[in-house]
Amino acid sequence: MIGIDLSGKTALVCGAGGGGLGTSVSLALAQAGANIVAVDQSEEFVAEIRAEVLALGVACETIVANLMNPDEAAALVGKALSKVDRIDIVANIAGGTRFHQWTPIEETTDEVFRDVLALNLDYVFRVCVDAGRHMIAAGHPGSIISLTSISGLRSAPFHGPYGMAKRSVMAMSETMAIEWARYGIRVNTIAPGGVATPRASKYSGNGTGEREAVSKDGLRRVLPTEVAAALAFLASDLASGISGQTLVIDSGMAAKNPAGGIKEYGMVMDAAVEQAKAGVVR
Repeated sequence: MIGIDLSGKTALVCGAGGGGLGTSVSLALAQAGANIVAVDQSEEFVAEIRAEVLALGVACETIVANLMNPDEAAALVGKALSKVDRIDIVANIAGGTRFHQWTPIEETTDEVFRDVLALNLDYVFRVCVDAGRHMIAAGHPGSIISLTSISGLRSAPFHGPYGMAKRSVMAMSETMAIEWARYGIRVNTIAPGGVATPRASKYSGNGTGEREAVSKDGLRRVLPTEVAAALAFLASDLASGISGQTLVIDSGMAAKNPAGGIKEYGMVMDAAVEQAKAGVVR
């Protein structure tokens, strides 16, 4: 059986705690044998994930940082390397939007625009560049994976800055993949659809443990563990030939026809059946 083995590797996980995607990613990498440098915005979050990682029998260092602060983001890789000898894997998980940042594009303020980019693009660029520079100087290969979103694949109605940031991360990662291929550094992104995190479920009324939050098309929100499993795969040697790619994890959501899905096309099909029964030919 083919398994994921990250033994002896160290992963820097940005947005490592909080019980959602970051926690799932940290635990998936640790279960595969990687040591973890857990970065999050509060001592509580990093302490919780550290305890869970240590229980899996691997090492875990922690850093409390506000990734939206340019100075703290710029110091992050250096702080990590003061605690560990090397960084083999980078997982940029932190990101998202706040409720007040969902607005029509013409009502989006400069402040909202900058805040969204700071959390979803700016720190990602800084961490990727600094980690890449470390890997190049140390002469060892590595894998860098950043979370983007299906909102970066097409339009992002009423959350435009978020979609812009996520698409920029995709383009940035493709460029890094080309420039750093000669050093054995692979750079990829993962674009989740709706994810059943505790925070999302709190406001939707759905649980996070079962695949029950389905749309009228029969599609569903994916679980944090499903995204984490894909990231662990991309971090491993099993994905040694994959770089400069965006892996979509959305249970098929983004595969819908632009004109709609089962609901919309079902209505078209039903109408066509009725026309055929009536002898209408076209």
